This record gives sequence, C-alpha cells and structure tokens, in this order.
Amino acid sequence: MKTIPVPKARKPKPKTDPHYSAAVQRAKDVAERLRRAGIIDAEGHRIRTDLPADMLDGQDRDYGG
Repeated sequence: MKTIPVPKARKPKPKTDPHYSAAVQRAKDVAERLRRAGIIDAEGHRIRTDLPADMLDGQDRDYGG
C-alpha cells in the first residue's frame, strides 16, 4: 500500500491580543488606588497584616452559618 506524505505542521505566528494593553492598564490603575488608600506598599505587599481579636487563633468564633 502506498503511503501519503503528511505535511509538517507549521507553528502559526501568535496574534496580538487587542484587549491585553487595556487589561494591563486596568491592573495598574487598581494597584495605584490600593497604594493611595494605604492598603499595599510600593512592592505590592499588604501593609496591615494584623487581625481583629475575634479572628485570632483559639477564639470562639461564630461563622453565622
């Protein structure tokens, strides 16, 4: 039986995403708002890491369920 040659698949050139630049800008805007509000620092780390007294380990908590 004669075999049929199969053409090699070419990698298609990736297309640019038309929404990418807008998404990056929205993320930068949100990060800037969080910095101005004092929630994160310049590196993106949360500034406040303490918890209210009723959320600490060992407390009797009611989850409202």
